[in-house]
Amino acid sequence: MPTRMQALLPLLLALVLVCGNGSTVSANVRSAEFSSEQPAGTLDKHQSNWEPTVATDPHHTNLVYQLITGIGARQCSPGCPGTSVLFRASVDAGTTWSRERFVCGLACRGVGWQYDPQIKVAADTNRPCGCGTIYVVFMNTYNPGAVLFKSHDGGASWRGPITMNGSLSYMDKPVLVISPSGRDVYVAFNDKLGNYVVASHKSGDPGSFLPPTQVNGDDDLWWYADGGAMAPDGIVYFSENGETGAQLNVGHLDGPDVVAVLRCFPSATSSCSEPDLTTFGTSAAPPPCPVFQCYPDYYDATSSVAVDRAGHVLVAYTFGVVPNGPKSLYTVRSGNGTIWRSPTLINARGDSNVPQLASGPAVDDFRLAWQDNRTGAFNTRASTSSNGGRSWSRPVRLSNRASGAPYKSPEGYTFTDGDYFGIAVSATGITYAIWGEADGSSLYCCGDVWFSKGA
Repeated sequence: MPTRMQALLPLLLALVLVCGNGSTVSANVRSAEFSSEQPAGTLDKHQSNWEPTVATDPHHTNLVYQLITGIGARQCSPGCPGTSVLFRASVDAGTTWSRERFVCGLACRGVGWQYDPQIKVAADTNRPCGCGTIYVVFMNTYNPGAVLFKSHDGGASWRGPITMNGSLSYMDKPVLVISPSGRDVYVAFNDKLGNYVVASHKSGDPGSFLPPTQVNGDDDLWWYADGGAMAPDGIVYFSENGETGAQLNVGHLDGPDVVAVLRCFPSATSSCSEPDLTTFGTSAAPPPCPVFQCYPDYYDATSSVAVDRAGHVLVAYTFGVVPNGPKSLYTVRSGNGTIWRSPTLINARGDSNVPQLASGPAVDDFRLAWQDNRTGAFNTRASTSSNGGRSWSRPVRLSNRASGAPYKSPEGYTFTDGDYFGIAVSATGITYAIWGEADGSSLYCCGDVWFSKGA
């Protein structure tokens, strides 16, 4: 398998020693002003919401969509999966929202569970809504794994599930990327020791997906995609982490973690032509997760990737140098995805987790969010860069409500509800963030999803 490995660990270690506990902030970069956080849906003690994501319509900036993983969602039981992907829409830029609706409820009768939602919106226009086509991917258990749904009416109805697993019988942790038109659809996913990408060049229509392409060699790593983006020239990037160590159960390992970015060239015959994997070093084994049912790689080093309108590529990732110790947050930039600059330290306070990165409407405009526990509790924070990631604004605390749920305090929230969340930026530069908060009583209970927006 043609891959190129570029090890930056020595440089990264040197930066850690020089920067210490600091971060790169600039007084010339204005911090965004965010609204006070609000719950995404009704706080319900019988339903735990986690691992959400968000998207905006490229042409209609008042249209904002959220996906939520509802654990114990009951609105259409007993026919629906007990854990189901739920959809909400706003037509007024996030001021008010529709009720939660199942993307695939009764149509998925017999499916055991749904997890890991992804959502993107194309820049096309559908009548009569005038809205772009919504693309949604999530897991319908491990087999068939990732499935695609499309909506041409703002989420009022859905077409799917459309499968893409080919001959594979196991798919985990999908990440979705689409071209602006929606014609090209890419999904990266894990198949245990295989790292795969699958693509459609016919808008994800049934039967249009090419065979999945394995993009890693015989490296004995469990690769997971954490984020994805497409450059203006059609090259697709996926941020990845490769887990090592002793396998404790399906897909969860306890060793060091390789942080990388994958590049796929567009092709009419291959899902990922000339796969090119660049690594940024191997992070030490993550901190332990003390919560009941929590898996050992919950706090693993992860990454996110974004590309601006000029094709500049930025990767954000967490990285630890002490086994089972806290991880710091870095960004690294490239003008074209081939030559990478020195990493920039963003945060070294507490343990940083699950960075989320998005590009804004201007060249070199990037938005970054993450979770850390510098206060002894967790908080969601955000920062912006207007110079391609060379410097960043002072972080803004998004989780700013000290009460309103049992897990909230002036220091933050007790536990992160899920091991990723979502941000998106509208065409007018509004950042939308959505994340999970929980009480830490167990991994899958009890918590809720919260959101905020800022410019």
